[in-house]
Amino acid sequence: MTTDTQIVPGAATEFHAPERGRFRHLFVPNVAYKLFLAIENDDNAPAAIRVTDALARRGALPTVLRTIDLMPAVAGTGDSMIAYTEAVLGEEFYRTQEGIIVSTMRDLLGAARPWPVRAVVGEAASTIASEAEAANAELLVIGIHHHGRFSQALGENTATRVMSHARIPVIGVRHDTKKLPRRIMVATDFGDASVEAAHLAANLADPDGTVILVHATLPTPIVVEGDEGAALVQGVGIEHAFLNLSAQISKGRKIHVETITRIGDAATELLAAAEQIAPDMIATASQRHGFLDRLILGSVSRRIVREGRWPMLVAPPAHTA
Repeated sequence: MTTDTQIVPGAATEFHAPERGRFRHLFVPNVAYKLFLAIENDDNAPAAIRVTDALARRGALPTVLRTIDLMPAVAGTGDSMIAYTEAVLGEEFYRTQEGIIVSTMRDLLGAARPWPVRAVVGEAASTIASEAEAANAELLVIGIHHHGRFSQALGENTATRVMSHARIPVIGVRHDTKKLPRRIMVATDFGDASVEAAHLAANLADPDGTVILVHATLPTPIVVEGDEGAALVQGVGIEHAFLNLSAQISKGRKIHVETITRIGDAATELLAAAEQIAPDMIATASQRHGFLDRLILGSVSRRIVREGRWPMLVAPPAHTA
């Protein structure tokens, strides 16, 4: 394994950044966007509420969803089971759940917030994704947990399922998250989705925050057809790719940009880099690959999310939203 770190000054502008309109306008000062706060676990609720409130002061328009999964999914029951459950529980159950969330927000933040609150019954991940899409949300905020190797081996959790399938960026908040990040590590392969993640991280860290771009690659990289990031690195070299992306994300922002290259298995090296960097948040892409590609390359983003040791920002390519 080799590590190469360099600091790129924010004034580096020898490359022409693409039009800002290519990327989502999240976290841009004085620009409003719809945020969906999904509360599934009471342990993570306070941290997720605090982060949402901080984002609301920077343009977010939050809606709160309390998901209640009362029973395991049964194949073939679908909406009929949900309708039956709703009929049995009655409106009072939902109003009580919504009241608990409103009370929690008021106690935690010191005053009520004018955020719409809804309680729904259903499998958490699919309910969160469908409700956010129906509300035309532009950002999801959910809680994440740290999972040991045994728990990770048991399969997916709500956060990984939501982040794997959401068409919009997702912020995963740990229970001990207290404020917006100032030091964000971006796992980049220079493809469209990770470039999107880098721009969002730069917006979120601005002003005066630090964005650390980390690229991990095998000694002999596997280049898959259609992988624009690998093609870029192969064509212009890693240093040029770093300079280009650093210039893009620093243009018009007051941020510090650092770059790191690591050699080895991507997920392993990115986790090692995170240990070294100790970021406030890790930003990564949720670029979707075909089944064969996943067998060869693995899902780097999924492994980092399932680790659950850092708050996460996971972004799909902007054009898929």
